[in-house]
Order: sequence, then structure tokens, then C-alpha cells
Amino acid sequence: MRFLCVAAALALAACGRPAPAPHIAAPGVGCTREYMHRVAFSDVSAPDTITARAEGPSCAQAVVTLTIRAANGDPLWVFAETYAVMQGGEAASRLAPAAIDRLDEFLMSWADVTIKTTGDLPEWRAEAATLAESVQGMSYATPFDRDSYERFRRQNLRDLCFAVGPESSQCIIMDPASHAPSLIVNFGA
Repeated sequence: MRFLCVAAALALAACGRPAPAPHIAAPGVGCTREYMHRVAFSDVSAPDTITARAEGPSCAQAVVTLTIRAANGDPLWVFAETYAVMQGGEAASRLAPAAIDRLDEFLMSWADVTIKTTGDLPEWRAEAATLAESVQGMSYATPFDRDSYERFRRQNLRDLCFAVGPESSQCIIMDPASHAPSLIVNFGA
């Protein structure tokens, strides 16, 4: 019985303790950068916001995110990678000083996404088993079957394309059936 009373007293004491404070970096420590761009993607009458952000203990060690939000603030899409990978796959400790100096330029360029239409995407020829077999010179992949992919091409939907690596990109569309963003194609060298 004595053991239960001691255990109960310890448990009550623990409940009264404040939670440990989160670690917050001192001003000027680390790397945090952000650039925004407005673009008509999900609704032409209410532009979406594209935010390219870098954050880390140093700019060489930054994680970069590209976030697409609807005009009302709802998140539509997010992509995250390390800045080092986006600059060619070097380990953060071997990232060239020039690449670190270009972080702001990279983020501004990344936020300035490309809007085209699905009609600009390459045709998936009937005789080809995959989209990649239809395209010469560049690697293309889609999560859709040929009929769905070609239907989206014919609909001439807006597609938003952005880099996901040094020589690769993704394009997303607003799926007309679900009214949600959907990956239509990955491509690269």
C-alpha cells in the first residue's frame, strides 16, 4: 500500500511539471529563406500561392520545400528534398560554396513554376507499351494508363510543372473528376 501511495504522489508531481520548451534557434543562427509566387492553377479567378522555402542549421544542410496553396490557404501539393540533392546530389558537407551562395536564386526560380496545358505533353503512341517508349531523348513516366493520359491531353487542362531534381521535373493537374491535384507526369534526362 505504501508503494502505491508513493507511486501516486510521483505521478501527480510529474503531471504538474511544465513540458520541456521547444528548441528555438537564436536569431541569425541557421538558414531560413522563403520566396512566394502567385499563379492561376486550381482556379483562374483566385490565384494560388507557390512558396519555395529553405530551412536548416546551415544553408548547405537546408531542406527545401515547394508548397502550393489555394487562394483560401488550403494546401494543394507539397514537395520536399534536400538542397544538396537539388544541386546535384552532393553530400551537404561537400556542397560547393557557389551553390550555397545561389540558394536565394534557386528558391526564386523554383517558386516561379511553369504553367502549360496537358495538350503540350508528349503523345503516348498506341503501339507503345509505356509513355517512355513513345518519347525519344527524355524519360517520361505517368501513373495513368494510356486512355486516361490521352484523355487528359485532349482536355487541355492547366498543368503546373516544377523541378524535383537537377535534371528532372513533375507536372500536376487539377483532376476534373476529384477537383484535387494529381501527378500527371514525371520527366527528366
